[in-house]
Amino acid sequence: MRAIRRTRYGGPEVLAVEHCVEQPLASDRVRIAVRAASLNPFEWHHQRGLPLLMRPSSGWTAPRDHWLGVDVAGVVVELGADVDGDAVDLHVGDEVFGGAPGSLADRADARPNLLAKKPAAVSFEEAAAVPLAGLTALQALRKGRFHEGHAVLVLGASGGVGHYAVQLARALGASRVVGSCSTRNVALVRSLGADDVLDYTRGDVDSLDECFDVVLDIAGGAPVHFLRQRLKPGGSVVLVGGPGDGRVLGPATRIVGGLLTSAFRPQRVVGVNASWSAEDLQQLAGLLERGHLRSVIHRRVSLDETADALAEVEAGHVAGKIVVVP
Repeated sequence: MRAIRRTRYGGPEVLAVEHCVEQPLASDRVRIAVRAASLNPFEWHHQRGLPLLMRPSSGWTAPRDHWLGVDVAGVVVELGADVDGDAVDLHVGDEVFGGAPGSLADRADARPNLLAKKPAAVSFEEAAAVPLAGLTALQALRKGRFHEGHAVLVLGASGGVGHYAVQLARALGASRVVGSCSTRNVALVRSLGADDVLDYTRGDVDSLDECFDVVLDIAGGAPVHFLRQRLKPGGSVVLVGGPGDGRVLGPATRIVGGLLTSAFRPQRVVGVNASWSAEDLQQLAGLLERGHLRSVIHRRVSLDETADALAEVEAGHVAGKIVVVP
């Protein structure tokens, strides 16, 4: 099998495509023939070993796990000895998507509860783009106490998480959805279901005087005190991401700062760290199947092009997702 591997932390130069021997399948895992994977900030953080907060689990001086990637879509080719296919509703030949550590490869192993059936009308590439970003968007809305009829503001609406957040807010019954992005992505965000789109390059966000029930800050560019002022009574600011250059906490630097400065204020400010949920993945699968959710694919790359593509993700301003096709 071919796979992206790294034995040290660093930039794109530490990544290599290697021919590896397939290991025996663990008894509680499912083996997938990977048809597509996708890139998230998650991957470049693990590539660089930053923020340092992650090193106790990932390895202090070098990565313990040499593989990379988590989002996957593909075909089940083998079930572990302890996996009851009927009980988990997974069988050889099923087309699935979800989370599989080391998905930047042509084979990957996953826990059955991290996979969902891929809707037949959805391509492998579209499905592979969804898992981590889609779960983050869905759980961010939930953390913001979103309910049907709420007004939602999504800052960073054209990115990996943001473009799903706009669609999810609309699909779940938002009365109004406003997104922010750069000039080149205004039409895209409007096509995803936004009622209005703010062009941050023209200062539209800075001059905003409308208030919302939920503000999802994915871009990380607006001061938290400004976001608090954009809340309706009882509303919530959800800090999803932000600048990733803090060596100790990375994007969490802004989230922790926002929580501390808001501790004694009436407006609710919370952070979100997505977790894998079989129930949430099934909900996303249903929305994909009904056409309420779609993936915007910035571009498709091969395994050999992954290092450069991941550098592009790290640089930011990617509209939608970059998909890797082994």
